[in-house]
This record gives sequence, C-alpha cells and structure tokens, in this order.
Amino acid sequence: MTRFYKFFILLMLAVCSSLVDILAQEQPDESSYTEQELYDLSLEELLNVKVTTASKAEETVQDAPGIVSVVTANEIEAYGASNLAEVLDRVTGIYMTGSYTLTNNLPVVRGEATAHWATKVLILIDGRPHRDSYLGGTLMPLLNAYPVNAIERLEVVRGPGSVLYGTNAFTGVINIITKKATASNFTTSTRYGSFDTRQSSIHAGIKHNDLTVDASLNFYNTDGWDFTARGEKAIIRSNTSPVYDSIVNPARTINMARRDIGATLNTSYKGLTFNSFYGFSNWEAMHNAAQWVVPSGAGPNETPIPFEVYSKKMFADLGYKKEVTSFLTSSLNLTWNRTTFDLARADYKNRPIVTLANDLLAEWSNSIKIRSNLDALIGFNINNQQGHGIQETNNADGTPYLENKETHNPNGFYYVPEWNETWYSGYAQLSYQPVRFLKLVGGMQANKVTGIDVHYSPRLAVVVRSKSGFGGKLLYGKAFRSATAGGEKALNIPGLIIGNHDLLPEEIGTAEVQFFIVKKKFEASVNYFTSDQTNQIVRTSATDPANKIPNTVQYVNRGSQTSHGFEAEGKFYLSPQWKGVGSFASQQTKNNLGYKNYGGTPLYMAKFGMQYESERGVEVGVFNTYYSKGGNIQAKFSSDNTPADFVGTATNANPEMKAINYLTANIQLHLPELLRNPSMADVTLFCYMVNILDQQVYYPEFSRRVINTYPGRAGFNIHGGVIVKL
Repeated sequence: MTRFYKFFILLMLAVCSSLVDILAQEQPDESSYTEQELYDLSLEELLNVKVTTASKAEETVQDAPGIVSVVTANEIEAYGASNLAEVLDRVTGIYMTGSYTLTNNLPVVRGEATAHWATKVLILIDGRPHRDSYLGGTLMPLLNAYPVNAIERLEVVRGPGSVLYGTNAFTGVINIITKKATASNFTTSTRYGSFDTRQSSIHAGIKHNDLTVDASLNFYNTDGWDFTARGEKAIIRSNTSPVYDSIVNPARTINMARRDIGATLNTSYKGLTFNSFYGFSNWEAMHNAAQWVVPSGAGPNETPIPFEVYSKKMFADLGYKKEVTSFLTSSLNLTWNRTTFDLARADYKNRPIVTLANDLLAEWSNSIKIRSNLDALIGFNINNQQGHGIQETNNADGTPYLENKETHNPNGFYYVPEWNETWYSGYAQLSYQPVRFLKLVGGMQANKVTGIDVHYSPRLAVVVRSKSGFGGKLLYGKAFRSATAGGEKALNIPGLIIGNHDLLPEEIGTAEVQFFIVKKKFEASVNYFTSDQTNQIVRTSATDPANKIPNTVQYVNRGSQTSHGFEAEGKFYLSPQWKGVGSFASQQTKNNLGYKNYGGTPLYMAKFGMQYESERGVEVGVFNTYYSKGGNIQAKFSSDNTPADFVGTATNANPEMKAINYLTANIQLHLPELLRNPSMADVTLFCYMVNILDQQVYYPEFSRRVINTYPGRAGFNIHGGVIVKL
C-alpha cells in the first residue's frame, strides 16, 4: 500500500466525518450561551487540575515543586491508544524505545538510555512504587497490558524524584492515577485491525455510600508485524587496516507476535484502600545476544527460530489514611511487587531462563499542618527484596542439560543465587508560603542500602506565581539509583559475568528553571535543565584489569556524564469543539571520556495534537510526533567531531536511524448524539490509524553496540472497533 493511498484513506475518512457533522448540524439557538458558560467552567477546571506526585499532596501543576505534565482520560480517549506505551509516547520529553529482546520496555526521559531495563524512570500506581529488585525495570506487562480505560490521568514529573520515592526516580517519575467511581458504571470495548490484531477491554465501577470498587480487564493478541533485521552473527570483521566489516548474511524475518493480559482491582472504604494490578506479556523476539538462531544446515533465507519472552507482574497495595487531628494526617501502606521474567527458544518445551523478584515495601507517611502557611511531610520506608534466577539449560553444577528441549530440568543452575536484602529510608520535606505569590520547598531523603553507608538526596524549590497567570520555578534536586539486589549484585555466571556487592548508588544532580503562563484558554511553559551524573553503574569488558576474576565481566562504578536541554509545552482551547496540545524537547549529553550523545536517542522531539469534538457526536484526534535523528552510538564522538581515521564500534548492519514523523489519527462517532436519540445506549464507533505516513522506525542498539539499529515499530496499521458505556 503506497503512502499516497494511505494518506488518501485518512483524508476521505476525515472529510466524510466532517460532512456527516455538517449535514446533521442544526442552527444554534440562544441556549448555546449556556453551553459556552459550561465550556468556560470546564476549561477552568482543566487548567487548574490538581496533581499529587511532586509533593504527595494536592496542588496545581503550577504550584508543584517539579516539572509536571498531565495527560487526562479525555486526551487518552480522543487521540486513541491500545496500551500505556502509546500514551507515554505523546508526553513531553519521553521517547518510547526498547531492545532487540525487550521491545517496548523503556520510557526514556531526557535521553537517558543505557540498557534493556527501565532503571532510570520510576513508575507509580496511585503513588505507590512499581519496580523489581532483579534488574530494576522489567516494564513490558505494565506498558503493554495495563488497561488504559482504567486511567483517570497520568502525572509525569521530569527530573529527580528520589527525595520522596527513593531509588529509580532518577530522570523522571510516571504516576498512573486510576479512576474512582462516583456512580456505578460499565464500559466495554473491542477492536480488530492490521496483523490480525484483536483487543477486548472491560471497565466497571461501583459506588455505594462510602464503598467504591473499580475493576478492569484487558486482552490483546496479534500475529505481529514483520521484524526484519540482521543480527550480530551476520557480520564478519576484517583484520586488515583500516578495519572494515563485511556483511555476508542477509536479514532474516520473524513476526512480532504478542499476547498481553492485564487486570486491575481497586477498592476504597472511608480511609482504607486496596489497589492491585496483574499483567502478563508474551512476545516473540531476537535472541538475547542480538543474534538469530537458525536450524542446523539452514540456508541464508530460512526463517530463524524466534525467542519467546514471558513476563508477569503482580502489584498490590493496602493503605490506610487517617486524619488524626486537625493538623496531622497519617497514612500506612504495604506494597507488594512480584516479577517473573522467562526467556526461551520457541522450539523448546520449557523455559530455560526464569527469574523471580519478590519485594515488599512498608511506608508510614505523616502530613503535618504546622501553620496555615507551613506544611511538613515526614515518612519512613522498609523495603525487603527477595528472589533468584534459574537457567534450566544447565544443571546445578553448570554442565549442559542435554534434555532441555523435551523435559523440564528439576535441578537448574542458579545463575542468580537467592538474594534477600532489606533497605531502609526516611524522608522529610517542608513547604513554606511566606506571601501569597511565593512558595519555598526543601526536603531530604536518607537511604540505607545493605552493605553501603547512608546516602542522602536533597531537594530545594522556589515557586513564584502571580495573579495574572505568569510564574516561574527554580529547582534543584538529587536522585539516586541503588544497584539491584539481584542482577547487579548477586548475578554469578562463572567465566562470563559476576555481580558486585560493593556497588555505590548512581547519583544525579539536576538544576531546572521554568517560566509558565496560565490564561483562560491556554497554558504554556518553557524549561531549561542541566544535570550531572556520577558513579555510573556499568559493565566492564572481559579484558578489563579491574575485574576481580580475570576474563570475567563484572559491574563497577565508573564514569560520569553531564547533560542539558530545553523543553516547552502547552495546551490551548480554541472553542468548545477545538483543543490542542504541543511540546518540544531537546537534550545534549557528554560523558567523562568525551563521548557525545552516546545513548543514541533522538536529540530533539516535537509533538503536536489537535482534537475536534462536535455537538453531533463526531470526534477526531490527530497527533504527530517528530523524532530527530539520534545520537551517535557507533563512534565515541558525535558526528561533528569524529576524527577522519577513527573506526566506530558498531556495524551498519541495518538501516540507519533517521528522522521521522510518527502520525496517528483517531475518528469516533458517538451514535446517540449523531442520531439525535439520547435514549439509546451510549455506543461509539471508532477508527484508529497508526504510523499513517508508513515511516520506517529503527531504534538505536545502545545495549551491546555491536550493530547499529534494529526495527522498532510497525509500519502503517489501522484498527476499527466499538465502545459501549452503560
């Protein structure tokens, strides 16, 4: 299908939708003024939405001591999305990527991408941390299976968040705020589309006196798009000088088949809450060493044997909040996170690599009203982490298990021995408003990790806001990421890689300045940030003289990095029918070795969306993201200062990562309004189109850096479905 043909389909659908609206439109009467008044009221509420992530207390985005973006349920529905990853891809400064094994696993904030795992961004569910102690960020089930119809809004804080949330809140915090029933309701949706994709979702809410119950279920299944790439074994390196590479094997193709299941259950009764999530993802992928596995004697064009990645997430939080006195509110939370991660060849009957992380976090938090203009927040955490990793391809003594393809190995090799660590932390924050237009915030977290001295992370904020809607923020904060108890400390594969129990936390210090304006029909902000990272946790090479065991890779603290960037975002409301969002983000990085923009992520992104909603039930949401060409992962220098005789580290095995426009459109027809029959069931028909311009999307291979890129997303695809609300 040509690009022109796809664009023609989009144009015709949009024109037909507009004609339906125009032909059915009646002339407005005097009652339209009431509608305008209602529009102004709802607009004021939207521009002053309350957030809780930055301070663990309700405040407006402009008053929060952080750089905060909000995505509402209305925006999620208007622009369309089948999963949380698609929603995050539209947020200011976020780049959704992954690796050859863990596709769609990594929300990158401010260009910080170093490994398969999402270790630098912390995900919260209703303010409670969602992470694992194996490698810190196996997010596939959350990003791809979480029911998006259960989300009331997303609060995204760019910048350090460790003062209140601890490890992993390094470059950003993403808080999923779930829906809370105000009346009994029921929503179901189903869709079918390209690649034999099928998705069904249900959300139900019950409200009875002080009891609320919300539950959601999401099923997703697809045969998948064609993933065509060369792996590392396709390359033969020459020994001549200057070095050059010969690619002798052709690209091979698998279908990115995928199956996701997600479920949520949230209840509240007076001060007692229970919040839970179950997610399961099963994806086909390339081998975890970026290599294709082919049958013995296979020809150059034979289909490779895909690997299957399985991951399960179980999250549960039990909380109780009580207003003890007029000036003291106390809350207790017990949060459980369980992650399993399995990796197997598709032709094996068992799963040779199985990892389990089982973590329990207890938190006691106290909000104290010292004076009318002085608030304090004090909290304490105890975090117990347990788990292990088994490799069933080997026996317990490390020798190969020859029956691996046919039977389960009862004595698998523990490549990550059982770990059991308990971490402690405490935090305190003061918020002082000496005059109406000025707010001062200061805070500190003390964190005690097993075997490491106490670590401190501070925060300072000055927020100024005038009656006219203008204001600004001056922010400074530090964040940390402690080495994971499993993969980075306990990992032990003799002769290959070992963990390091002496690893210090990675640290980042970030200074930010923001100017914002909020008027009746629009809001906008511009931000500048600069960050310094130290104690980076990295893998050594096999020949590194620092290795404790010769010829064995290990984790060490080594290196630093500086970064700086500019961000701008805004929302505007032209009329009750037209509204839009837009953002721009850029960043530059340089490490202590002089490597510039070594993460490979886009150096800047521009995002813009327009939403049209008519009185007759026609709604169109169009969103485009422009991704620039990424940084340079091949050489140890940026493209503008690479020496003429310098040889890069990665091979151009696959097409280069290029600048693209990633365009989506979502067209909805709300039948009761369209047919002027308010008594009929609330039924909506929709058509959702993704990558309309059929751009070839390639992600940088920033993990191993032996090849340059791999395919990241499907080409043009289209989905249609129905939503029923009761």
